[in-house]
Amino acid sequence: MATPPDTQDRPTGEGTTDIYVEHMNRYLLHPSIANKLCGSPAIADVGTGTGLFLSQLAEVYPQATLRGFDISSAMFPALGALPDNVELHVMDVKKPPPLEEHHRYDVVHARLLVAAMTAADWEVALRNMLLLLKPGGAIQWEEPNFAETRQYRGGRDSSTSTVRIMASRFQAGLRERLLYGWSTLPGLMKEAGLVRVDEDIVSSDRVPETRQALTVAGNIALFAWERQMTSRGMPDSLSMDELEKLEALVEHDVKSGCYTRFDIHIITGFHRE
Repeated sequence: MATPPDTQDRPTGEGTTDIYVEHMNRYLLHPSIANKLCGSPAIADVGTGTGLFLSQLAEVYPQATLRGFDISSAMFPALGALPDNVELHVMDVKKPPPLEEHHRYDVVHARLLVAAMTAADWEVALRNMLLLLKPGGAIQWEEPNFAETRQYRGGRDSSTSTVRIMASRFQAGLRERLLYGWSTLPGLMKEAGLVRVDEDIVSSDRVPETRQALTVAGNIALFAWERQMTSRGMPDSLSMDELEKLEALVEHDVKSGCYTRFDIHIITGFHRE
């Protein structure tokens, strides 16, 4: 399959934040970060989507200033749907943020940007995110290793064939992109001057009760990407009718007990005081 052109569209299983938190030992912010925060921190969320992550933070930090940024407002909820202390704004993380946003935040958080990033984009995005941080502030960035995704049978009669076919197409189409981020962010953070850089790695199948939900979320993102490729007329893209039939077969696999496994890398680092 041909590699798609550079895009900042970010097909994700939006609405999956609770599932990811289950796999990250049930924390929103890594303890090394949360333990340093006051009761009214300023927190930015890059690639915020619907703002769900910030909505969850608002329950923990009702006095916090919570701002989400995304390349597009397409996924932003209607006015009034978010907590009062959550604001969402359009911003491209691959470009320097506006001056008024410089050095405003105690924490900058990002997650699941991999499909929108080329190998060179990670360093650019990180340096732009550093401009948002106050001295002593922290970055938390979570990225999955989709390059080594595997599919497993959860029961004696489980089927995995169609899920494996679709996952292989995704891995082939995004081959170069999937090798970076999870593997390169720790080194990039150290090179950028961050201190106390740490990495927490958890398996997506760590909690058996959420294996199916996480697999479904991944498949939603996968088919969203496939439809983007089809709409752009990319080589080897499938027709919408073919995708509809394959989606039904994937649903059958999942209901039979098929589940997906990959590692989630949570990388943290602190700006010098």
